[in-house]
Amino acid sequence: MHLQQILVLYASATATISPQPNVTISSGIIYGSSTNLPNAAATVNKFLGIPYAAAQRFSRPSDPSPWPSPLNTTNFGPACHQNFGLNELGPRPELLQTLFNTPPPPESEGCLSINVFAPSPSPTPRAVLVFIHGGGWQLGHGRLDLSSFAAYEDIIAVTFNYRTNGALPKLHPQSQANNPVFGFPSSPEIPLSERNLGLYDQRAALTWIQQNIASFGGDPEKVTIWGQSAGSLAVDLHLQTHPHSPPFRAAIMSSGQMSFGPLSSPSPNDASAWAQLSAAVGCPSSNLSCMTHVPASTLINAMPRDRITFSPQQDNITVLPNPSDRWKSDNIAQVPILTGTVAEEGRGLINDQINLKPFLSAFFPPALVPEEVTEKIVSTYRSDPKLTTDFDIAAAIYTDYLWTCPQFKLASTASSNKIPTWRYSFNASILHLLSEEFSWLGKFHGSEIILLFTSPSTPHTPQSSAVYEYFRGAIARFTKNPAAGPGWPAVGSDYAPVDTVVLGDVGEVPAVAVPFNTTVLDERCSLFNGFYSLLRSAPGDESLSA
Repeated sequence: MHLQQILVLYASATATISPQPNVTISSGIIYGSSTNLPNAAATVNKFLGIPYAAAQRFSRPSDPSPWPSPLNTTNFGPACHQNFGLNELGPRPELLQTLFNTPPPPESEGCLSINVFAPSPSPTPRAVLVFIHGGGWQLGHGRLDLSSFAAYEDIIAVTFNYRTNGALPKLHPQSQANNPVFGFPSSPEIPLSERNLGLYDQRAALTWIQQNIASFGGDPEKVTIWGQSAGSLAVDLHLQTHPHSPPFRAAIMSSGQMSFGPLSSPSPNDASAWAQLSAAVGCPSSNLSCMTHVPASTLINAMPRDRITFSPQQDNITVLPNPSDRWKSDNIAQVPILTGTVAEEGRGLINDQINLKPFLSAFFPPALVPEEVTEKIVSTYRSDPKLTTDFDIAAAIYTDYLWTCPQFKLASTASSNKIPTWRYSFNASILHLLSEEFSWLGKFHGSEIILLFTSPSTPHTPQSSAVYEYFRGAIARFTKNPAAGPGWPAVGSDYAPVDTVVLGDVGEVPAVAVPFNTTVLDERCSLFNGFYSLLRSAPGDESLSA
């Protein structure tokens, strides 16, 4: 069973249908559906596929056209165009498709829709949780059912699509992710300030929420944004670009940030990828009009064939320079944050048949990193008896180097800057939710999202059921009262260094939520001190997808 199948079962098997609710928003009247989840006190009103913006190819989003008669919002809208062609170091495309895109949804360029899950109306406006999906800027969608957050936690939950089809910031020259162009085009005819379309889509969605969420019973002054993977990178960017009066009052960053570590460098502002793609589809590189008329499928098919990539670029509007310095100053949104990672992120992000030598050459280029330094890193991980194969070692290095250690740096920096900060480490297995063929994945990147978005009636182990309810409740507690936190000590509090919670196993002992010593969690991070700025300065690098 996989994420989309779980969500389909969620929608069809766990709810009873009630009369259709309707709401008046800025573009007109919409009507949705109502469901009642088992043992939930509140009915959930679901409004799906609401147009929040209109998308013309290679242009910033615009306001949607008003509709003259009530609009049916009982079904999700199409996903934005996705791409699963990666590279020899990245995960097998069929793995990503099976885990996160089964069954595959319809896709379209007209994909900018938003979904609202609201408990039955209350006299008191409710707090709002906005989830920004991940997918390495190149895949993913907001067709996710968050009814359980509305039914059991008494908050309003929101998901939405944004144009993807880019790649993560650059890491190394050997790794070429193959990504379509719709979310982050780099045509020289498009001003630099107009290129990060996927991020402008997100801004449009946040603006729509401010304008319309009150119609669903939500409080626009009590919005928490929550991103996972690339969605978490986006949350970091929104924190940086809204240092004053942000359209949210708190932020959750699950497995990702763009301020510390290898992911903190945007792509160079060049048009080489655009010229390459234009040539591949028979358009002059200086003819934007020609590219706007090429069928979407032609553009998508050309990208993996010619290994063409597009990524967010530093435009000084949606992506700013010197991100780590902003976390040390007042040039960052001063809102509470909850941040965390998964214990074995790398197991879902690199090829399970990987050879250690090309992996090390990609991440620690011999021209930049002395051989003895790389050998010290490898020997440290080889000394762990649980890491027995090249894949085990590479995945563990990838987990610490790309995710755990940069997230630790962000949390400690934010806390030092008097930003209320909480941290978690997700270490629970969800393998019982997956097919036997994925037994090797462990506690992989994205597994906490699969767990949190399951149905309450999904067969769980005793541990996963308890973690599911606790983690969902923690996110809701943080959404309702960010200043009070999710339910464990804040980073840098009097409880330090025992100021992180482990959700799941502690060592080999199954648990649910246990305060943990961060010095143990981050003990290998000292191996990478000084690496990040050195490797970011390498020319011609490119990223793995997440």
